[in-house]
Amino acid sequence: MQLHIYKKTMRKISAFMLMAVLVATSCIANTADKGYSINGTINKAEKTLVVLSKITDAKLETLDSAYVSKKGEFSFEGTLNETEAMLYYVTFSSAKPPGVPVILNNGDKVKLEVTASDISDQIFDYTVEGGKYNASMQKLHSIYTKHDKEMLAFNAEVASMNADSVTEAMRQGVTSSYNNLVKVRSTAIEDFIRNDEASPATYFAVRYLFQKPAPKLIFIGRDKMLKEQPESAFTKRLVDLAKAIGPTVEGAEAPEIKLLSPDGEEVALSSLRGQVVLIDFWASWCGPCRKENPNVVRLYNKYHAKGFEIYGVSLDQNKDRWKAAIAKDGLTWKHVSDLKGWKSSAAKLYNVHSIPQTFLIDKEGRIIKAGLRGEALAKTLEQLYSKG
Repeated sequence: MQLHIYKKTMRKISAFMLMAVLVATSCIANTADKGYSINGTINKAEKTLVVLSKITDAKLETLDSAYVSKKGEFSFEGTLNETEAMLYYVTFSSAKPPGVPVILNNGDKVKLEVTASDISDQIFDYTVEGGKYNASMQKLHSIYTKHDKEMLAFNAEVASMNADSVTEAMRQGVTSSYNNLVKVRSTAIEDFIRNDEASPATYFAVRYLFQKPAPKLIFIGRDKMLKEQPESAFTKRLVDLAKAIGPTVEGAEAPEIKLLSPDGEEVALSSLRGQVVLIDFWASWCGPCRKENPNVVRLYNKYHAKGFEIYGVSLDQNKDRWKAAIAKDGLTWKHVSDLKGWKSSAAKLYNVHSIPQTFLIDKEGRIIKAGLRGEALAKTLEQLYSKG
C-alpha cells in the first residue's frame, strides 16, 4: 500500500516536473523570440572590440560589447526596454564612431556584413538583413558615406597641390568644387528625407548628419513623420525641434494670413498656394517702401505670367491713403491690411519691426528667403525661373 502510494506520488511529481521543464523551456523560447539578435562579420583582427550603443540626442549609451572571433564574427542578443524601433550604432575598436547605424526592435534578427572602406579605415561599408527599417538605414548610410569618400579624395587632391604654384583661378576652382560637394550631399540627404518611407532613419538624417540640423530639413522631416508615423517618438522630437526654431525661418511653412483687401474681401495667403509668392510688408507713409516699389513692379511684370505673385501687407491706418498709394505706384497685385499700423496682426505674426520687409515663399508655401530687396530679389527670382 505504501509502495503504491509512493509510486503514485512519484508519477505525479514526475509529471509536475515535466510540465515545469516544458513551461520553463517555453518561457525561454518566448523570451528569445521577443528579444533581438545581431550576428555580424567584419574584416577586422581577432579580439577587435565591437560595441553596441543606443543613439540619443545627448550621447551614445553603451548597451553591450563583444569581441571579433578568429572567423571575423561577432554577435549581440538581449531584450530592449523600448516599445518601438530605435536607433543604435555598432562601433569598432572603441565605443565612439565611426561605425554603422542599425535600427532595432524586440523580435528583430539582424545579420550584418561590415567592411572597412578601401579609401579609409574610418569609413565602413555594410549590408544588412532583418529589421523593418534597416534597408532604409543602409540606403541612407550609402548616400552619406559616398560623399564622405568623395570629400576625402578631394582633400587628398588639394593637399597634393604645390602651394607656391597655386593661382587665384585655382583657388576659386577649389572653392567651387568644395561648395558643389557640400551641395550635392545636402541635396541627396534632402531627397532621402522627402522620398523614402518615414522611419527612425528619417530622424537620423535630419538630426545627425549635419553639424547643426538645417531648419528646412527639420520641417520636411516633421511633415513626413507626421503623415506616416504620427505616434512615433521620433515624430514628437521633430515637432519639438520645429517649435523651437520659430515660424519664419528658411524652410518653415509661412504662417497663414487672412486679412481684408481694399474692397473688403478676405484674401488668405494660402489661396495663392502653387505659386511663388512675395509677402511684401509696406505702407503708404514708408519712404523706402515707395522707393522700392518700381523695382517690385518691374519684377512682377517680368515673372507674373510664369507663376509669380505678390501678397502686399500694408501697415497703414488710413484706408484712403493706402488705396491712393496702390493706384499711384501701379501695384496691381494682391493687397491686404487690418489698418492697425504697427499693431498689425500679420506684422506681429511675422515679427516685422521695420519696413519694407519681405518673405519669398515657394509653391508649397515654405519660406525661401526673408529680407530680399532690389538686386538680391531680382537675382533670386532669376535663379528660380531659370530652372524651369
